[in-house]
Amino acid sequence: TTNLTKFFRENHHFEFLEKYLRNQVCERILKGQQKTIRIWSAGCSSGEEPYSIAMVLDQVLKEKKLSHIDAKILATDLDTNMLATGRNGDYKANSLESIERVYLSYFEETATPDILHVSTNLRKYISFKELNLIQDWPVKGPFDAIFCRNVMIYFDNTTKAKITNKFASLLKPGSHLFIGHSETILDSKDRYELLGRTIYRRN
Repeated sequence: TTNLTKFFRENHHFEFLEKYLRNQVCERILKGQQKTIRIWSAGCSSGEEPYSIAMVLDQVLKEKKLSHIDAKILATDLDTNMLATGRNGDYKANSLESIERVYLSYFEETATPDILHVSTNLRKYISFKELNLIQDWPVKGPFDAIFCRNVMIYFDNTTKAKITNKFASLLKPGSHLFIGHSETILDSKDRYELLGRTIYRRN
């Protein structure tokens, strides 16, 4: 696997996620139409993506005074070494230099000067699990969002179509699939609407 990742990579996805959570998901919760929040980071690598999602989620829930809500992020990957890094939650301080100041509060200093540790408050949202996308998925939906970015570029077109259709079956109607900047959805366009720049809405 190619484990290239960073915090808030392709930041427009996280900007969109923040607005979606605040204006749609949280509003449904406040109206009693929804009780939980579920997000899947499929191909999470060493954890920067799900932790970025968790930071956005936690900020929105605090803003909406919904911190008590049952909100969970499933983070899966094929590489067990990368999953171990994510579970451990230790990252080099220079990997956080470009993130917004508000998010730095989610990291704690460690005994090693150039290493920061993800706070317990953020880690509570995430479950790291091993999963191979081309095998069976022991995953239950429905999800409010699925991130599968820069993973499907390694699959043939038949496999890509199969995976995106399986994602559609696990997404709530009106929820979103985020894919990588060089990826497209094939043979599944009747199930998704393109919203722009690799963001798709489940029909």
